[in-house]
Amino acid sequence: MNKKIKKLLIFFIFSLLVNNAQASLLWDINYGIDLYKRNNLQAAKNYFLSYTSNNPNDKDAYFWLAKIYQKTKNEKNKAQECFKKAYELTLSEKNIEKLDFNINNNDNIEDYFDMAAMYFESGDFEEAELYADMMLKINPKSSSAYFIKAKVAHIMNKEQKAKEYLNLALIYNNDLLKTNLAKSLNISDIPDMSKEMYATFAYEAYFSGDIDKAIKYLKKCIALDSSNIDISIMLIDSFIKKNEIFEAQKMIDDILQNNPNDIQALYYQAKIYKLSNNEENYERTCLKAYEINPNNQQILLELGNFYLAKEDYTNSKKYFEILVNVNDMFYEGYYGYIYSLIELGQLKEILPLVRKMTLINQNASINSFLLAKICEKQGDYEQAQEYLKEALIKDENPVYYYELGKVNTILKKYSQAIINFKDAKELSNDRALKSKIDIDLLNAYLKNDDYSAVKVLIHKTELDKDSIMYKYYLYNLNKNQIYDKDAQVYLSQIKKYKPNKIEEYLDLSQVYYEINGFDSALKILDKGIKKYPQEPMLYTQKIKFYYLENNQEKIQETLSIMEEIFK
Repeated sequence: MNKKIKKLLIFFIFSLLVNNAQASLLWDINYGIDLYKRNNLQAAKNYFLSYTSNNPNDKDAYFWLAKIYQKTKNEKNKAQECFKKAYELTLSEKNIEKLDFNINNNDNIEDYFDMAAMYFESGDFEEAELYADMMLKINPKSSSAYFIKAKVAHIMNKEQKAKEYLNLALIYNNDLLKTNLAKSLNISDIPDMSKEMYATFAYEAYFSGDIDKAIKYLKKCIALDSSNIDISIMLIDSFIKKNEIFEAQKMIDDILQNNPNDIQALYYQAKIYKLSNNEENYERTCLKAYEINPNNQQILLELGNFYLAKEDYTNSKKYFEILVNVNDMFYEGYYGYIYSLIELGQLKEILPLVRKMTLINQNASINSFLLAKICEKQGDYEQAQEYLKEALIKDENPVYYYELGKVNTILKKYSQAIINFKDAKELSNDRALKSKIDIDLLNAYLKNDDYSAVKVLIHKTELDKDSIMYKYYLYNLNKNQIYDKDAQVYLSQIKKYKPNKIEEYLDLSQVYYEINGFDSALKILDKGIKKYPQEPMLYTQKIKFYYLENNQEKIQETLSIMEEIFK
């Protein structure tokens, strides 16, 4: 790894450690809040965990800890637990559900729901409603949460919505009829069962994972209000979760017939195309949705991941870059953006992005994986190996094992590479990945002179019989088994092979490197680059060969060329 990058990373990690050490010395809740606002989530989490341990009845500390968990990948359940704890402490303090609402000042939402108070009082009604919604996910029968939503709607002059939410609140707490809000909205009776009630039960079932029950109530709700697009979208999502694609498609068609530009309907239409492996229509639908709303995070993530899987790093970079600009806390967006930049050789732009990503989730294994990819791009395979081992300690991901196997092959640690590839294959459920693993495993067996394993695996691997790699493995196998005549036939076919696709140039250059050496491999790559000057993988292959030839000067020269081409 570049010494400058190493120093900056060490400084960054040291800064985080210092912040953690400082946090342990303080018991001022504002210190933890400040850490959170500065996006130092790991230090903030450590602080509030210690704080709540020493102050177990402080609802505000649980509230902030919940917000931290909410932004941390794979800790959403902990967020809900902390929100619930804060909510219970709030109820025990003020007994919100049994307040005499008639004597309370309706202008101060703090009397009803402390956790949304700071947003409401600052005029950030959208955020106040967001936390009311979060409480409904934890407790879909919370009258105080519905009351907050009614209050927000009333202030925003959405009287019909305010009435709907207040009626929902009244179902669970009749005392709310005494409030000034009820009087302002001319509501004087407890409502009958309604579409709102069905919606409440539907939400409760949906978020608890009971999709069958959710579908039942969502259908009843739509029967009473067929124009409710939010309920329709939730029903479509529920149908897809149950693999009832025909029912989902009918609803999508109805929505798009009335509004061809409905983003959510287009999003779920794209998901259906994806499930049916219809790549062309999936891409077309996502691009249409993007044209309608270029800031929709769901669509940006879909497009970024689509192009990333197709190794179209120029396009994946484009959509991930937009995504992190729209939402600078979107962890998956940073991963896709950084990965694309690495593959394009744009390493100068990466460090601040890695820093930001690490602030969002310091302990994520993917951080170490990306650092490994940066090292690979720079030809520092020894350091890449260390980062991949670090990633695997945190998460036994088959992709990490596969990458480690490829790195160990380059480092000529073939026995270890074979173990890595086998581990990757055992853990993976992805057929395409398993096929790639088999090809690299064949190469590792060949390098390790394990021809019996090559002979067994070559007939099980999904290799194109006309491919250069298939001919190369058979050439080596026959050569080793003293079938020299057959080996020469395959060698002749290799020499006559004419590449057309990018993958074919990559494979042929690898074969030529093994048979004829560095110069011949370089000539093949140069031909490929002449035909595909914007293909980063061809340059990356050059860097690998330069590493094997111990030519650091050429590695840096190639990186500079990539930086200029893909900037």
